[in-house]
Amino acid sequence: MSGQKKPTEMLTEEHKNVLQKLAALKGVISRLDKKEEISATLKELASFFKTDFWVHFSKEEEALFPEIEKFIPREGGPVGMMLVEHEDLRNTNAQLQPAIADYLRDSGNPEAKEIIRRRGSHFIELLTSHISKEDNILFMMADMHLDQTQIDKVLKRFQEIEKGGN
Repeated sequence: MSGQKKPTEMLTEEHKNVLQKLAALKGVISRLDKKEEISATLKELASFFKTDFWVHFSKEEEALFPEIEKFIPREGGPVGMMLVEHEDLRNTNAQLQPAIADYLRDSGNPEAKEIIRRRGSHFIELLTSHISKEDNILFMMADMHLDQTQIDKVLKRFQEIEKGGN
C-alpha cells in the first residue's frame, strides 16, 4: 500500500468536505424562517449528518485511534478527548435529527426551530473545533509516530469500513 496518501491526509480531506457542510448548515440555521428556500439544503445536510458522516468517525475510532494509542495513552491524552467529543457530537446529532424532521414535515412543533438553532449551533462549533484539533495536533502526532506497517494496517481498515465491513 506504499505510495498512497497517508491516513491522516485522507481524513483531512474528508474534514474539508465536512467544514463545507458545516458552513452550509450555519447558513441554513440563520434562515429557518425561510423554510421554502432552505428545505432542500437542510434535508440534504440532515441526511449527510445522519449517515455518511459517521463513516468518518468509524475510520478514526476503529482504524487510526487504536494505532495512535500504541504510543499515546487514551486516558488523559488527545485520543481520549476526541472520543469524548465524538460522543457529544453523536448525542447532539441524535437531538438534532428529530427536530429537523419535525421542521421539514411542518409538524407544528414550536420547539423544532429552537432545537435546530441551539443544537445545530453547538454541533457546528464543537465539530469545527474538533476538526482543528485533529488536523493540527493529533494527526501531526500520528504522522510523527506511525510506521509503514501501522499506516498500511490503518489504510486496509479504512477500505473495510468504507465497504461496510466490520
